[in-house]
Amino acid sequence: MSFGSAVARLESSETIGQLKETMQGIVSDHGFASWCFIDAGRAYQDVPLYFGTSEDVWHDNYKNNGYVHVDPYIAKARRTNTPFDWGSITAEPRRRGPKSPIVRLMEDAADFGFKEGLIFPYHFVDDLGRNHSTVCVFYWRDGVPQFQNLVLERRLELHMSAIYFMQRAMQISAMHSRDKVALFDVERRGGPLLTDRERSVMAWAARGKTSDETADILRIAQTTVDKHIANALEKLDARNRTHGVAKCITLGLIDV
Repeated sequence: MSFGSAVARLESSETIGQLKETMQGIVSDHGFASWCFIDAGRAYQDVPLYFGTSEDVWHDNYKNNGYVHVDPYIAKARRTNTPFDWGSITAEPRRRGPKSPIVRLMEDAADFGFKEGLIFPYHFVDDLGRNHSTVCVFYWRDGVPQFQNLVLERRLELHMSAIYFMQRAMQISAMHSRDKVALFDVERRGGPLLTDRERSVMAWAARGKTSDETADILRIAQTTVDKHIANALEKLDARNRTHGVAKCITLGLIDV
């Protein structure tokens, strides 16, 4: 499949199923085994929008273990627009005691035969003015040297294909998105519109996290967390964090 025809098929897709079929054709043509897509911009969701063509057991394992909250590749993808591979992140050193979630994630990936991966972050603003942070991961099962040679030769083409795919995936999913319905419902009630970051910090507050713990999770400064919480409380007309969390849940602004 040529790059031009691949882009045309992605842009004309009307369903997630059509997108998946086209994207699998693209990754297969370049030697990848499978791929997955993650809506990584909503840290307040335990189970974000997540789909792909890897085995269902891998998807279920990733979601059920909450790996999206500890995955170092997702954390890096939230902070960059530049594609990168798994080998660009130094593996966490083994320590005594129980295995960390990150070590378990890496071992699970190896058990499923994934030897390398190519990650494409994409951050954009949609037609409603909302910020999105999406990630597409291509899984590689062959030798690492072959992977490195392919990435050097085809990275730009793969990157552009992933961008077209991710933007179209969010457009299609928005047609049936609970977030979109909640946003319009709150507008009609005259309620507050929190930014994605404000919703994230309020969601972590709902789970009992302190500002310091939330800052560590989101990889931002504690003062920034406090500022977002203060802004959210002002918009919510809430007396304190507990009152603000209760209002967020009532209005459907966060999932707990």
